[in-house]
Amino acid sequence: MLFFLLNALLQSRIETGHESDGDEEVNVYITGLLHSIVDGTFYVDNGGRLAASPLDVAQIAGQAGTVRGKASVYRTNADCRLMEFGLFSGCGGYVSLYRQAMTPQPAETYLEQAEQFYAWAALLCSRMPARYRGLALTLYKLAEGFDIYRQVLSHMGANYIGLLARLSAGQMAHLEHDAHQAALPAIAEHALDRMLDAFNRWKADPTAATRAAFLDASGPYCLLKPGFDPATLVPKPPDEGGNANEN
Repeated sequence: MLFFLLNALLQSRIETGHESDGDEEVNVYITGLLHSIVDGTFYVDNGGRLAASPLDVAQIAGQAGTVRGKASVYRTNADCRLMEFGLFSGCGGYVSLYRQAMTPQPAETYLEQAEQFYAWAALLCSRMPARYRGLALTLYKLAEGFDIYRQVLSHMGANYIGLLARLSAGQMAHLEHDAHQAALPAIAEHALDRMLDAFNRWKADPTAATRAAFLDASGPYCLLKPGFDPATLVPKPPDEGGNANEN
């Protein structure tokens, strides 16, 4: 799989007039990223770092605490945008209400965010131990040549990974069902981890804000476990008059 993806990427660079010129490490980086998209590990491993708006990305990065954690958040969100607008040509036909509210800007602005995220990740990596300097340089090159790499990926998706054109609607539905069922255990584990983290924050500081954050974080887990009611775990705080609200 890695060989196929790397070969398709290199061929696409040649066919689009963007042959490698001192940025061979970017080819390796993008190939690894593509492989993580194909086998599903990218979204399983990074679901908690991804966000639709730059404000949310900045908040997640701030919560990461360490320089390495912040770099990982910006890098992951830049990677996601590169795949969305390169390989998949945008966010897709379906746009959630959350994304409609948080990302009303045109695609050009969204792409500028990706370039900026790569630049910030590169800057943060440059402040880390010497072994991260190679990654910092790779991320800097991705920021500088973002539109070129996006064009190459777009060509690659259309000419080398054109699976959708060869699959019937019934085959696609079957594949989507199988993929969803296979991913459910990892999705549930990730959703539970996020909910428990929010619950622990509420226990340490039981306020209306932490309660609301817990209920919000419980949403994905509740979708997977319809019988679960998170409100029973976090009673409402007393009102200003000293009377407790109903659970």
